[in-house]
Amino acid sequence: MQKPKRHWSERDMPNLAGKVVVVTGGTSGVGLAMSAALLRHGAAVTIVGKNKSKGELAVVKLKQQTKRQAITFMAADLSEQQAVNRLADRLLQVLPRLDILINNAGVMMPAKRIVTADGVELTWAVNYFSGFMLTLRLAGLLEKAPAARVVNVASIAMGNPQLTFNQFDGRNYRPWHFYITSKLAQAMMAVKLNQLFQAAGHAVMVNASSPGLAATGLKVIQSKATACPMRLAALSFRVMPWVRQSPQQAALSALYAATAPQVEGGVIYAPALWHGLRGYPGLSAWNQRPELHDQALLDRLYRASRQVTGI
Repeated sequence: MQKPKRHWSERDMPNLAGKVVVVTGGTSGVGLAMSAALLRHGAAVTIVGKNKSKGELAVVKLKQQTKRQAITFMAADLSEQQAVNRLADRLLQVLPRLDILINNAGVMMPAKRIVTADGVELTWAVNYFSGFMLTLRLAGLLEKAPAARVVNVASIAMGNPQLTFNQFDGRNYRPWHFYITSKLAQAMMAVKLNQLFQAAGHAVMVNASSPGLAATGLKVIQSKATACPMRLAALSFRVMPWVRQSPQQAALSALYAATAPQVEGGVIYAPALWHGLRGYPGLSAWNQRPELHDQALLDRLYRASRQVTGI
């Protein structure tokens, strides 16, 4: 694996004129910062979010910030598989091809187990299955691009996630465990889907990234199980404000994975300092996790994901 250029920043991004980009979760926080950077470098960007009014305001804000007009919004509740399929159908109708897909939408630690109409626990539905579905549904558009990129935005996910195949419906729900395990699955699927595109001879590269530690609008619905870690995080921001990154800084690892010419497929990028908490893009320690090198487990996750989503 090749390490990113030292101190890589938005200034190092290539000219993206003519590139077609979709960013889920692009209406606020790190996703909004990614979208702004991509617009500034010439891409045509579609941002996806749940709230229509919030999305429309994000479009106005991005146009004002970047002085670019090639920004559109599509509303979709990515927790619902039917809504993900409708979104994919709309994108297939209006886009000529897709150069960059950033699966950034996410939720963090709902206080209680929430199961969607599809029978999938909410964290898994949004963080993992929505990106899996979109990538497969939009594969034809990605394959039309000369060198497409897919980026799954994962997490620093401190802890030791254990992937099992009986947690998709939320049984034995534990907020933190489900969150970090859904993020591990995102990283694993970046490796697996990159393998599949390469094996089929398509110039589509799939990677994952972590934003590190950033104060964003990602909501945490607190309970006794989530209040303590959230209080500790808030305290760390006050005592050590230098630990926290701006959304623009937190966007860099995904932007690197999406645009840098030297990127390799099936790799996870993360901030290079403080064990992935902050800094310029580097190689994530998650690249060494055994799950990302266990071919049987990668294959099993892929089969299970297709079964859950019906794709």
